Amino acid sequence: MNQSAGDASDAAASGSDRFADAPVSRREFVRLSSITAGAIALPGAATGAVEGRTDPTAGEAEARADTAAEGASSPKLTDLYAFVVDRTPADYEVPTLLTLTSADGFDDLRDLGIDPITTTDPAIAAYAELTEAQVADAVGVESVESLRFSPGSNPFWRLGAYPRGVFPDVRDSVGFVDYEQLLDGLDRLRSDNPDRLRVTPIGESPGHDNLFLDERDPKDLVVAELTNDVTDRARFREKEKALFVLSIHGDERSGAEAGSRMIERILAGEEPAIERLLDDVALVFLYANPDGWVSRNPQYDLSNNSFKRQTATGVDPNRQYPTVGWIDAEYNPAEPNGTNLADDDPGVDEDVPDRYAETVPDALAVVEHFRDYENLSIGSDLHGMFWSEDFIEGLVVNDQYTHEEFHDLYEWNRRTDRRLEAALGPLLDERRDFFEELNADIGDEIGVDGDELPTPDEAYAYGTILDTIGYTTTGTLISWMSQPEEKGGLGVRMMAHEMGWDNRVFDRRPFVEELIELQVIGYQEVIRSTVEHAARTVEATVETGNARTAYVTTDALTRTSADLAASDATRRVRTREVDVGNRPATETVDVPDGARSLSLSVRPDGAAFVKVRLRDPTGRVVGTFNPMAAGAGGQPKRTAEWYVESPTAGEWSVELKTLRGTGGAAVSIRSAVVLDGASDGVEGPDPVDVLGYEQRAYSVSPLAYFRDYADALSAPGDGRRRGEPSERGSTRFSGVSIDDVRSGALFRGRSDVPAVDNLVVSHAEGIDDPRYVAALDAFVEAGGNLVLTDRGVALLGPLSNGLASELTADDVTEIRTFSAFLSERTEGHPLLAGTRPIQRELWKPAPLGYPISVPGTAPLTVVDVEAFERAGGSVAGLSEDDPFTAPESWVSAGSLTGGADGDAGIHVIAGLLPPAEQGDLHPFGLLEYTATFLGHTMLTNALGYRQERYVDGELVATYGGVRSER
Repeated sequence: MNQSAGDASDAAASGSDRFADAPVSRREFVRLSSITAGAIALPGAATGAVEGRTDPTAGEAEARADTAAEGASSPKLTDLYAFVVDRTPADYEVPTLLTLTSADGFDDLRDLGIDPITTTDPAIAAYAELTEAQVADAVGVESVESLRFSPGSNPFWRLGAYPRGVFPDVRDSVGFVDYEQLLDGLDRLRSDNPDRLRVTPIGESPGHDNLFLDERDPKDLVVAELTNDVTDRARFREKEKALFVLSIHGDERSGAEAGSRMIERILAGEEPAIERLLDDVALVFLYANPDGWVSRNPQYDLSNNSFKRQTATGVDPNRQYPTVGWIDAEYNPAEPNGTNLADDDPGVDEDVPDRYAETVPDALAVVEHFRDYENLSIGSDLHGMFWSEDFIEGLVVNDQYTHEEFHDLYEWNRRTDRRLEAALGPLLDERRDFFEELNADIGDEIGVDGDELPTPDEAYAYGTILDTIGYTTTGTLISWMSQPEEKGGLGVRMMAHEMGWDNRVFDRRPFVEELIELQVIGYQEVIRSTVEHAARTVEATVETGNARTAYVTTDALTRTSADLAASDATRRVRTREVDVGNRPATETVDVPDGARSLSLSVRPDGAAFVKVRLRDPTGRVVGTFNPMAAGAGGQPKRTAEWYVESPTAGEWSVELKTLRGTGGAAVSIRSAVVLDGASDGVEGPDPVDVLGYEQRAYSVSPLAYFRDYADALSAPGDGRRRGEPSERGSTRFSGVSIDDVRSGALFRGRSDVPAVDNLVVSHAEGIDDPRYVAALDAFVEAGGNLVLTDRGVALLGPLSNGLASELTADDVTEIRTFSAFLSERTEGHPLLAGTRPIQRELWKPAPLGYPISVPGTAPLTVVDVEAFERAGGSVAGLSEDDPFTAPESWVSAGSLTGGADGDAGIHVIAGLLPPAEQGDLHPFGLLEYTATFLGHTMLTNALGYRQERYVDGELVATYGGVRSER
């Protein structure tokens, strides 16, 4: 009798001597048997006690004695199957493939209360999920020949039988797609479609300890490429490529479920719209976290066998990429070019620090592999989230975008929105009762009122990461992929998508057909939308009505790597596992003198939620974390993360308790303290000491935004290549120095007629120069439109023109926040024309070097609310300062026009183009600016300009209006 791939490959630990004289190693046997799906086998099944297994209680042992003797010791059980039955609780339902000698045995199984799915082709077999008692009953059926462990969506994949498809539709599936099933299924699809599908292992995961094999068990990261003539590699390189990252967090299954089925649908001829594009477009699917996937299976040495977010080394695989900007010292940025950031060797370079090769070999492999791609133009990272008012959310990546790039991204999202609403909207309405029942079950599990959890009102919503899920990130795969090639990225248009109800709440996540069907429908629409967008041409321009704009230049905003004087630094990392219950418990973290920063994360293992409070050595609350209120729109978050600059030396307290009404949780507390000494110049920790990487050279200025903006001031289809300077733009949007302003450059000759219609000031340089300030006053008094952003808002203090005269320097202050966003919006305000309520973030901190921390480091220059309104100002938005004191609201966007809203005057945007921050770790360089589409649109509205978007030459959308046409 031959064993299947999973059974034969996992030979019993106690039978390791079987390999002593074998021509292949155990490791090679595992690989070969997976590939051949059981074509090779080991003779002789044997079972025995599992070393290291927790012994059952006396009562359990007595209750299981008979079944263990009759069932688990039966020679009908393959080695792995016996291991699984022995390791799991008696009521655990083992996914089981039964082979039989006669179809008469089907009725015998039914007589025992087992309701199998059956087949007679290519073999007589049945599938069922069996408890230990049912296993004992099944082995007593004379015609039952073998029982094999067979997790997966297809009940008979181990037989090479696919009557329902390789990856069956959700309603025809018996469970989640299994990792080993995936490899088998992709191999089958490849062999049937060799000219259209190519499957490549690109590296290995860290690998869990496999108790059955008694060794570490890394798994292949797999890339599947789908296009016409896929083996013609020269042609493949020329094609536009759409990338889909599937389930990088192992407990978020919708990506892998939808993507795997989509591959089969395309190859089966069920996606004609995509097939028509395959001469010019290739689809690339990355299965990025096999460790988190296989951790559901009982042969892995885990405290809880369920899908896991992390890899086997315990790190979040979506925080370990070499992104531009601030890097948290707790992370492990995977740069295969090694310490010197130069590609010196084929593959992963020899000077990659050992800690990365050991901790994040998966991320190293991904970076190395995709840097070799050409024309990788668009992509989506398909994630999962908890419950949400929006069934799917689209997250715009933290990157630097030009005007045209903004419009390309947002047109992609606009079309995705329409598709998803059409495909999912009616179904979500029909299944509202289902979601209410599902929420009730979730509420019972986590100890909250399920009626308070949202049901999906919308199929889709999109915005920045902060706009949508309420927090922001660094070190993510999509940020690295989207960032410029010259800074180590790939320059890809990337989105992350988050799927509702696709994160682990129950200890062992159930396969709920009604839910997973919706998730697959949704993500397959995202894939269709993305592939079709790859074939579109989006152009965007700014219509000025012939108005002219100047901006005030200064070298004071420029930041260069030559300014850095790195100090000696050390990194101290500590990880501990603690048990937490529903009574408050306190753990401590020691911070020594001279600490530059403290990074802290608290992550429960399993499905529990934990409330956390962080106190400094004085007892002051520095941060609080409520997982049920951590994100936007009621979206919970399981992991608490803090970054503290210049932490007070002493004992920091971490107070924890579970959210559940009863029960406990294993919690991982990880801290990283960076210590450094004094230095000259711009002080910061040496990235070689802390992370093992040299500093990438850079010279950046936020004023580059205006150069890029000027390029948009031209008509579509005029032959100008993307990024090529526009002659029209350079004459209608140009820089003037402070000296130029002092010398009358804002006026025509010696007249009082403005030479420009708009002036933008984004800094406070020259604020103490009376002649400069007087020139600004004269410009406003002459009818010029003054736009103040960032530290330029401080000019409201010394300005004395009729619009600003009632404001003083005391009315303006700088606050530091978690991120630069509007906590309140005044809908209908002209500055917000063409924006949506979800849009709140003005610029993104991490790529500019600002640490993501609470209360925060991101600067906003704001105005006192009462003073601003008393001066006649209309408020477009408010922002709050430190949330852990008594938060105060300040004006962060508004207008002083002295007349109708939208007129020329003085417009305020508290944060849009701050200079980069150099004082913290940023080994891979800095971006020049990170204005969001909201911030970009607010500035355009303040200038009185209109944005126009064209798709394949056709005008499809406009934003705002031209002031001169009113």
